[in-house]
Amino acid sequence: MKKITLILAAISLFACSDTKKDYLTLSGTVLNTSENTLIVENQHYNKKIEIDKDGHFKDTLHLKNVQDLASYEENFYGITVGQNRTFSYIQNGFDLELTIDGDNFDFKGKGAQNTNYIKEKLETGSKYMNIPEYFKLEKEAFEQQVSEAKSTFDALLVKYNDLDPAFAKAEKENNEQLYTTLNENYEEQHNLLKSTSKGSPSPKFEGYENYKGGNNSLDDYKGKYVYIDVWATWCGPCKQQIPFLQTLEKKYHNKNIEFVSISIDNPAAKDAWKTMIKDKNMGGVQLFAGGDQSFSRAYQISGIPRFILIDPQGNIVEANAPRPSDPSLTELFTELGI
Repeated sequence: MKKITLILAAISLFACSDTKKDYLTLSGTVLNTSENTLIVENQHYNKKIEIDKDGHFKDTLHLKNVQDLASYEENFYGITVGQNRTFSYIQNGFDLELTIDGDNFDFKGKGAQNTNYIKEKLETGSKYMNIPEYFKLEKEAFEQQVSEAKSTFDALLVKYNDLDPAFAKAEKENNEQLYTTLNENYEEQHNLLKSTSKGSPSPKFEGYENYKGGNNSLDDYKGKYVYIDVWATWCGPCKQQIPFLQTLEKKYHNKNIEFVSISIDNPAAKDAWKTMIKDKNMGGVQLFAGGDQSFSRAYQISGIPRFILIDPQGNIVEANAPRPSDPSLTELFTELGI
């Protein structure tokens, strides 16, 4: 009986020692800095940790306890020292040692694989993140690129084989979803990109209301280069470009180019559109799309301002032309003989 009691006690002791701690230990050194505070934070948590005069720090953090796959994102935290910041995946039970030298954050210890995985994925995977470039490729080259990306990301999950299970599962599912989505959308996106490639006939807009009266369509400007600004009154970066666009309009007045601004504001904002044009003394051709999204969809516009340059024959010169504030735009105009 005594022997059984001792065995049960040993099992109980082992079980207790294996229980996950309800806190994270974080220690380390900050090199070459006069900063005295390290900050760990996300949208639900903020902790300031003191850095001593020798650059050392150590603290325990009682983080939100996240276990399930649906909420694993809560384990993402920013770690900041002065102007330098990194992205990390941390949770209770980790025991991390961190060395910081400028913008280099070196993680070691229990749980470090999670953040090191993120770091390497961002570094080695950056060349695979320009998704629109995938869809420009012909089918065979596209499949080769997707296969190479899949192999790279899958290999990282094999290399970092001690990730938090919820994080590892989510990463594997996200990778599979990315490959599936790329393949499912290839034909549609490839054809759309081909339709807006350099030299292709431009998609057209028709019957857009002109601020000065009447309606205009893209075909009205054939015989001239057309520099199109797709914008909206609520868009800060759009308004930032207005003075540069006004300068361009004056510089190229009476040249073989038309400056056309298309507002994609909600139809209810027509009065605000008219007011802004008047208040800012906006020149060129000012058109209101009136809720029609066909032109924007054809050019796959997902962010504004967006600038498009079309030649006198109605063919695309640049589907994503330089902004008025970019000196390379006038260089392009010079090359075209405008």
